[in-house]
Amino acid sequence: MVLSDAFYWATKTLFRVAFTLYNGLEVEGLGGILPQTTYIVASNHASYIDPPLLGGVFPGRLRYLAKDSLFENPVMRFLISNLGAIPVKREDSQRAGAVMKVVLERLAQGESFLLFPEGTRSKDGKLLPLEGGAAYLSVKSGVPLLPVYISGSSDAMPPHSSFPRPVRLKVTFGAPLFPDAAIAAEKQRRETLLTALDEALRSLERASGPR
Repeated sequence: MVLSDAFYWATKTLFRVAFTLYNGLEVEGLGGILPQTTYIVASNHASYIDPPLLGGVFPGRLRYLAKDSLFENPVMRFLISNLGAIPVKREDSQRAGAVMKVVLERLAQGESFLLFPEGTRSKDGKLLPLEGGAAYLSVKSGVPLLPVYISGSSDAMPPHSSFPRPVRLKVTFGAPLFPDAAIAAEKQRRETLLTALDEALRSLERASGPR
């Protein structure tokens, strides 16, 4: 839809400008992102502002999953639908197979997807152990993982806060990670890719400086 496309790109630009002016947003590593390439964007997650922040700085369009309860309000449904959100029912969110199927379908259509491989928000902003979903999807689809680390979002909007604070934000993109086709066993390919993602995110975390 023309309206959807126009709304998405206008809102995307608005978010980036707002974060830049209000939070002194700094972005690094965009040069390593190849145009017209589908990615599984794998980021740390410490705040509710992470999805719009990444949507604003990623050079392409991103899809992501959202609870279906958020779509009950007509205004909210219009906003998040046009910003790439895909509704997931509560019962489906607890069934990994249903969620993986939705994401794989979108990746097959050439849509980049945002995932938070920790599986939940970090309470203190430090990176949590990773779950295997991102590596599984990458191996199944052949789509590379794009590690990205957000610094400052846990302080900008900590749990239970209602509005972001003017805390400096930094988003750093790492180098894309591809499944190793030389490894025959799929399980081993997933494990190797997950280890590489963990190392990449922790390296980006260390480079962001002490918290």
